[in-house]
Amino acid sequence: MLNFSLSTLSNEFLVGVAVAAIVVSALVASSLFRNIALGLAAGAVVLLYMQGGTAALIATSKVVETEIKATPDFSQGLVVGLAISAVFLVGMRQRAS
Repeated sequence: MLNFSLSTLSNEFLVGVAVAAIVVSALVASSLFRNIALGLAAGAVVLLYMQGGTAALIATSKVVETEIKATPDFSQGLVVGLAISAVFLVGMRQRAS
């Protein structure tokens, strides 16, 4: 359950909200940013695959997942930031139509 009392919000939660909002906004607003981000992600996947094959990709995925889950405030912040961005984008699209 999320606690929305301003006195209990941690720095990790606020950073998660900010990161999600910035990334979603940049991906939606700029095709250049989207292309660069996809290119970097594809390059990273290729480099990991070349270094250790499928096992390296799976191990890296598990490490990232456990690190995000280890800081629950950050992961909850990411979810809240994504929700805020989604609501904002839906509202803006309805006004533009």
